Amino acid sequence: MRETPWIGEDIEAMKSLTCEEAVREFFAYLDRALAGEPLEALQQHLDQCLDCCDRLQFSRKLDVFVKERLEEAPLPEGFEERIRRALGD
Repeated sequence: MRETPWIGEDIEAMKSLTCEEAVREFFAYLDRALAGEPLEALQQHLDQCLDCCDRLQFSRKLDVFVKERLEEAPLPEGFEERIRRALGD
């Protein structure tokens, strides 16, 4: 479990990445395709945002579910965008 940050700690870092931007990075994060500053920004955001931690947990479960069921089959057109919109709501 992550520790609660000090009040005011990394406020500037958290402002640099919105929840919407964080959600857009989830699948790249899960595929280990993020590195450097984008990865650091997402990790800093997740350290501060419980909502995005919950969304990431759901994304992780969805990712496993889809990969197990579809194996190498292509996703239906627009599927990823619908999932991203649903996660952003």
